[in-house]
Amino acid sequence: MMNIFRCLATCVGLVSALIMHSQSSAKPLSVGIFIYEGVEILDFSGPAEVFASTDGFKPFLFALTEQPVTSQGFIKVTPQFSIDNCPPTDILVFPGGATNTLLGEKNLIDWIKARARSSQFMMSVCTGAALLSEAGLLEGKEVTTWYGFIPELQKMTPEATVLSNTRFVDNGQVITTAGVSAGIDGALHVVSRIKGRDVAKATAKYMEYDKWKPDEGKVIESPFMNTVREKGIHAALRQHPINKNNIQPQFYRGELVNFAMSMTETKPSESEAIFKWLIKSTDGDPSLYDGLGIVWKKMGKVTPVDRQTFLDKLGSGDVVWAKETWHETMKEFPDWRLCTEDDINIVGYQFLQNSNVNTGVEVLKWNTELFPSSPNTWDGLADAYEAAGEKALAISASEQCLAKLALPGYSGNQKELLTKLSLERITRLKEKQ
Repeated sequence: MMNIFRCLATCVGLVSALIMHSQSSAKPLSVGIFIYEGVEILDFSGPAEVFASTDGFKPFLFALTEQPVTSQGFIKVTPQFSIDNCPPTDILVFPGGATNTLLGEKNLIDWIKARARSSQFMMSVCTGAALLSEAGLLEGKEVTTWYGFIPELQKMTPEATVLSNTRFVDNGQVITTAGVSAGIDGALHVVSRIKGRDVAKATAKYMEYDKWKPDEGKVIESPFMNTVREKGIHAALRQHPINKNNIQPQFYRGELVNFAMSMTETKPSESEAIFKWLIKSTDGDPSLYDGLGIVWKKMGKVTPVDRQTFLDKLGSGDVVWAKETWHETMKEFPDWRLCTEDDINIVGYQFLQNSNVNTGVEVLKWNTELFPSSPNTWDGLADAYEAAGEKALAISASEQCLAKLALPGYSGNQKELLTKLSLERITRLKEKQ
């Protein structure tokens, strides 16, 4: 998998070392972005850039038909789907532009109404709010739009309160943003709510978008989050039983993490309770342990080294320190997760990229010792041995990869890819012997 991890190694510092999975599943969230004749360029491309640059989201373009549309009179854009064959969506984005030409499209409005019953987020940018209004999704809500469209949207939706000087308004499922560039802010807010503010900040940094100010939006908190704020996480869980039939989950991990981080100074014990509960009830991502470590420091408690410091030190070539630190951490905090196997794999491949093959072999071999049941770690070690010219060891590591792939839990594209790479490597190296 050297080609894949070479790409990852290049991007890891840009995208984030603190990537968290979406609320309860590693499956990417499907993001449908609607385009049409006269759509504003940045209205759709801004959110598209955010979601495409963040792990865990799968954006695509759709339109009334699959025919190309022209954006602002000079850019031809071809959608991947029409509203007739659009795949299921978790998030829908409706950009602004010539939306007035679409308000009479009954099939589109009916489609939006139907999708609102199955999509977790319905987001508008600029005058795209008119489409949500026509579908009856803005009634009784606080909303926003492009400053020049505020009076018209208020006429269209008299039962809504249209806010000015507000970059975005989050009503739960429905999120509206101000004009043009504000769509980036709205999309970053969605990322923050689902995955956490650190992930959204990493995406903004990658985009070199230094204008994002999360507090410039307005968030109407859910009853669950209100109870968390007033009474704590355990009271909220008792008071609001999880309803699996809801379009949205009871909460997103990101919004709980954001809240916990905001309370580290004033209510560190409540922040601690949130992080401990998240670690216990989810996959225990290392970023959650980092958050708990921050809270413990505020409380004067001893805490392990944070994930990024550990990876930076390992990446500097101090493998001895990394091994000793890992051993000491596991001895004192047996359940702590300093990092993932992918984190160490990426560091190992960075050494291979920089022609420091011996250190790359050492790091990737250590990864197989830490995660011996993972076929991915053995594939990485096989790459390292091949780079070092150790053909027999590379073949042996590839055989280990294939053996691990035979264990339960490995199927689909991952198994197919690793199997293909391992068999090709074994054949290639045996021919050279």
